[in-house]
Amino acid sequence: MKVCFIAIIGRPNVGKSSLMNAILDYDLSIISPKPQTTRDQILGIYNDGDYQFVFTDTPGIHKAESQFGEVLNDKSYKSFKEIDLVLFLQPADEEISVGDNFVIDKIVNQKNKLAVITKIDKISDPKIIEEKALFLKEKKFDAVLGTSISITQSVDSLINEIKKYSYESVPFYDLDDITDKSSSFIAKETIREAAINLLKEELPHAIVIEINEYKESEEEDEISATIYVQKDSQKGILIGAGGTMIKAIGTAARLNLSKKFDKNIKLWTKVKVQKNWTNDVKQIKKFGY
Repeated sequence: MKVCFIAIIGRPNVGKSSLMNAILDYDLSIISPKPQTTRDQILGIYNDGDYQFVFTDTPGIHKAESQFGEVLNDKSYKSFKEIDLVLFLQPADEEISVGDNFVIDKIVNQKNKLAVITKIDKISDPKIIEEKALFLKEKKFDAVLGTSISITQSVDSLINEIKKYSYESVPFYDLDDITDKSSSFIAKETIREAAINLLKEELPHAIVIEINEYKESEEEDEISATIYVQKDSQKGILIGAGGTMIKAIGTAARLNLSKKFDKNIKLWTKVKVQKNWTNDVKQIKKFGY
């Protein structure tokens, strides 16, 4: 078997999680149009019998405005120090920005790196993509590829390109593994995804999830979770009038988890305030970051 370890990097909201999910054909990393959705290094394992690719989906590299932001950036920087290949993502429908160039500078000495122009289905004028590809080639990437999660052939082409960087080895993970993350971690992220997609403005960035209890069985899992926010006013918004918002979040998360785990899910959620946790190093560590 041939293997390859790959880090997927870029600034926030460039399609890192969407691309990894498309490669794995499984909704592993949570998806949201809101930036800085990914907070952890999510390991995704691709197996096709002859190849095993181990992808790391990283938090978007950004200008940190809190201690928590610094922690997320540090996770991303560490992800490409001991891997075989870096995928740098930049969306076709956005201009190459200062943020993109900042990330490119961070990998200037990386030996193996591919530039991936994502969301190519959003652009009707091929000249825009051609000009962007030319710019990226000048940045010393090994190759520049275009992808869209809605164009299967483009994802397959990327997989074939990655195979060029693979090498003979025993597999590092079981051939039926898709991640090294626990069911509890996936539950935490799925609850957060439901909250992010149902809430507005800056509140999603103030949310952190803690799994209090997880009872797992073959036919049904029972999960108890706490959703923390930073302010009392945020708690009221999260609960909603008559509990409507927290109920909607719980329902969305439960249905998604049931689909992911292919079993019935019972989910109980409550809301607490942990004041200014994003700037408290002890609290950040307590929540697993």
